[in-house]
Amino acid sequence: MARFFYLWGAIAVGLFVVGCQPDQPGGQQPEGAADRAAVKTAPEVAPAAEAAVDAERDVITNSIGLQLIEIPAGTFQMGSSDSDADARQDEKPRHAVRITKSFHIGVYEVTQAQYEQVIGKRESFFAPDSAGADRVQGMDTSRFPAEQVTWVKARHFVRRLSELPAEQEAGRAYRLPTEAEWEYACRAGTQTAFWSGDTLSSSEANFNGNYPFGGAEAGPFLSRTTEVGSFPPNPFGLYDMHGNVWEWCQDRYGLRYYQEASADDPKGPLSGSRRIIRGGDWYSDGRDCRSAFRYADLPAGTFYAMGIRVVMVPVGDPSLADLDAEEADSAEVRTQLASESARVDAGEGWPRWRGPRADGTWQGPQLGDDWPGQTLAISWRQPLGEGYGGVAVAAGRVYVMDRLVEPNEVERVLCFEAATGRRLWEHRYPVEYGQLSYGTGPRTTPTVEGDHVYTLGAMGHVCCLESESGKPVWTHDLVADHGARIPVWGLSASPVVYDDLVIVHPGSEPDGCLLAFRRQDGSKVWNALPDAAGYATPLVIESGGRQQLVCWTPSHVRSVAPESGELLWSVPFEVNYGTSIAMPIFQEGVVLVSGYYDGSKAIRLGEQATDAEVIWEDRRDLRGLMAQPLYREGLGFLLDKRHGLTCFELATGRKLWDDENQMTPKGRNPQATMVWLGDGDRAIILNSDGELIVARLNREGYQEQGRAKIIGETWAHPAYAGRHVYARSDQELVSVPLVPAAEVR
Repeated sequence: MARFFYLWGAIAVGLFVVGCQPDQPGGQQPEGAADRAAVKTAPEVAPAAEAAVDAERDVITNSIGLQLIEIPAGTFQMGSSDSDADARQDEKPRHAVRITKSFHIGVYEVTQAQYEQVIGKRESFFAPDSAGADRVQGMDTSRFPAEQVTWVKARHFVRRLSELPAEQEAGRAYRLPTEAEWEYACRAGTQTAFWSGDTLSSSEANFNGNYPFGGAEAGPFLSRTTEVGSFPPNPFGLYDMHGNVWEWCQDRYGLRYYQEASADDPKGPLSGSRRIIRGGDWYSDGRDCRSAFRYADLPAGTFYAMGIRVVMVPVGDPSLADLDAEEADSAEVRTQLASESARVDAGEGWPRWRGPRADGTWQGPQLGDDWPGQTLAISWRQPLGEGYGGVAVAAGRVYVMDRLVEPNEVERVLCFEAATGRRLWEHRYPVEYGQLSYGTGPRTTPTVEGDHVYTLGAMGHVCCLESESGKPVWTHDLVADHGARIPVWGLSASPVVYDDLVIVHPGSEPDGCLLAFRRQDGSKVWNALPDAAGYATPLVIESGGRQQLVCWTPSHVRSVAPESGELLWSVPFEVNYGTSIAMPIFQEGVVLVSGYYDGSKAIRLGEQATDAEVIWEDRRDLRGLMAQPLYREGLGFLLDKRHGLTCFELATGRKLWDDENQMTPKGRNPQATMVWLGDGDRAIILNSDGELIVARLNREGYQEQGRAKIIGETWAHPAYAGRHVYARSDQELVSVPLVPAAEVR
């Protein structure tokens, strides 16, 4: 044990005196300030924790320069009480937790330089050679936190770090903290919302200073990460426990886990698709940086706000066994191949993005109130490459896109027989994704019209193919031929057919945000708008006595004449990082858009085609991402990034309720696809765990009637056709009957 504590520069230290350094822009300290003692009065600590805070602790500097400080064993109050401001249900009840053994944890978040030392490459967004280079121009980001780190990569990092010869010689091993260890270390003996008190401003942490907490004054917003240690440490001597980047924990996420958690060294639920992240990030509101706030994401979820803080224990410590204790995914539905031949009838087809009317409504078979009633049986499954793109079904054929990287990198358009799953044809072409973020595969849904299918790949390849044979009619490389500028996450808006035109959204330069091609021969008819490409599919509406094409770009919500591209109206809406993703909806004369960072904006259209005015905005409670909002009988329903499924009045924006993340797992990027089933208040939903749900959505709340797992994790939009749902993941495409053939009515 002596070797463990003292090799590689271990030194004994006393109490870290928390301090307040001189004010700098965005709360940053002067060069080298992170290494100097600070002078600030700490908040009152819990009496039971005073000994832990005051105890002498060891700091170790390991072989890659990572500093780790000893956190003593102790007991603390974890979570939130009913009286705590902005507390979420999954933070309750507040309960006593005992950490039975001391552990060492990183004084700082793992930096880009340290990550590169261990993994061999720098993968962060905010780096000079990466997609976020313009945000850090002229800066040395080596001491910025490593980000774009998935949970899988975080696990890989701690394994590789543990395998370094110097670490093995020193008897040191590494893992991620448990959620309880993280909150214990963050609180550092305090019981307030933050270790520094019940308020938070951006002079104390790197977060969105426009939205402080607890009555603190608004402050600077850097809109990026910053050097680790730029703000004062907590009483345990830990920096950046609030803001900068989210920090992965070892635990799975459970919505109600606190109601059943062990009092001693809790390790999270045994099952669940999400892993815990804690601490908030550079874009979080202050409320999401609280010590008790819980968030989660898929283990493979990547984002330029996800980082690592490691725990060090002696080699052979029992806690290391948890690294390999992975539970198999629990299946609520036993997958089996149906012995009966599949029938495809009793419901509409799904020829394009968002269905037959492109509005998320579907007339299908009647599902009983006890649905699913019995095990759903998979009719057929086919292997598939990666991609987020949705599925289309028309005339007995199923269309989908994917990407392969071996033996060569290609995108494919695939066609299957709907009844049997037999592959009918494929069309492939070479691509190079390079550093495309979330670069798994295509994002769009094929659009089927008559005898042709129209597709758009992530890197700008647009194709018109014969729907029966897959034979190319015409193709364009929008980058090479039309100056398209590929956004960070690739082209994602599905092709829109209008009369004899097919319209795409590639952000071409100059003035080619939208391009219209003649369907028959691919000749360009018009180009319009100077905006960059967003990710939202344009929407055809009728208002002011004429047809309009509404397009949400990273800088505006605009409408053009679909036959000519003539601008009709425009409303400025600058969204951070270009995250205009969900297609606008148009109901009761109101256009609604909702985004991840900048919230929702409602625009009322007038009697004239050029009339448009903003009637309300909301950035606090209505912040959608990819999930397409729904509307019915005066109410809107969208998947808010924090609260889950949220109901609001379309006319006013007034929030009525949220489902506390019941419908789909809570996560940094929550996702579910929602479709109205018939004309009532029942929706059919595929969540990101691959669970198919039937629920009533109305003014009273979210009323789930049944759910069944039909596929693995997925963000892709399924197709509903006949009596089947066709769903895809990164590995397969499946056909599942919603009801047995005998029950179709």
